[in-house]
Amino acid sequence: MEFIHGTTLVHLKIRCWSGEKKASRDHDIKLGLNGELPPQKLLDLGRKKIFPPKAFDPLARERKAAERACLSIGTRFMGGYAIPDEDVDEIVIKLDSIKEKFRLALADFLSDFDRNKEDWLSDNVEFAHIIRDQVPDREAVEKSFDFSFTLYKMQPVEGFEPDADDVANQVLHEIGMTCKEMSNRLLDRKTAISGKKLKEQVEPLIKKLDTLSFGNGRILKVLNEFRALHNSVPLERIDQDHPSHSQTVLFLSMCADSEKLERIIDGQLSVAKLIQSSQPPAPSQDAVGSDLSTTKPAAAMSSIASAGAYF
Repeated sequence: MEFIHGTTLVHLKIRCWSGEKKASRDHDIKLGLNGELPPQKLLDLGRKKIFPPKAFDPLARERKAAERACLSIGTRFMGGYAIPDEDVDEIVIKLDSIKEKFRLALADFLSDFDRNKEDWLSDNVEFAHIIRDQVPDREAVEKSFDFSFTLYKMQPVEGFEPDADDVANQVLHEIGMTCKEMSNRLLDRKTAISGKKLKEQVEPLIKKLDTLSFGNGRILKVLNEFRALHNSVPLERIDQDHPSHSQTVLFLSMCADSEKLERIIDGQLSVAKLIQSSQPPAPSQDAVGSDLSTTKPAAAMSSIASAGAYF
């Protein structure tokens, strides 16, 4: 199978101390005065927080950064990430950089450990006598953190190779999740975006689809539409009234919807059809010579109404 022979499995091993303990029915239900439950910031879903959650944010960011780096060019596979062989050197450099940032964040965390502990106890005086005894010492906590990664070449048993369409569906699912985030950002954006920048945001998706396609027809069809979208975006600045804005948002939204994505793969929906539906109707003879400022809003409404037919 081309996918197996053309990728390397990257397995991340990132461990972080949770700063939590399992709540005890015997002790934690009546921790407060008059048998009151601790507040939600201390006790939530059966876990009690014995250390300030915000203290973990810098470490959590680096953990997410490592996962995003792998997903940007690879796909989830066998508990790790299948990375195209041509991108292995790039991902190793990225992960080494993130690993160093994680190390620095951990050093800051340990340096501030006692202060954060005392601040948390001060913020929760009523329950401090229980929390204090359950926080491990700094040396024990340090051993609960780890950031490492390993690389493997895969060799499945003949006749038991992974199904190509299962791999393709996973890739397309991840593309859809990214499309959803991108379309939401475009809708929330209050200022115009340059066509060059919009193209740059689409390019990583094109690269991921291209390097992970390995001849799979489903991926190739979606790849062709992304290339068509990329080519259709002009270099000028694009605000929410620009046709390319609605076309891009609609296409990304369709890719984020599994049913509409299937219609793209089947050829029922395409960027070309989307662009055609967004074109304003040709003006009638009566409209010739009329003031352009009065015809633009009508054309924009027609474009939006036509584009909405895809939903």
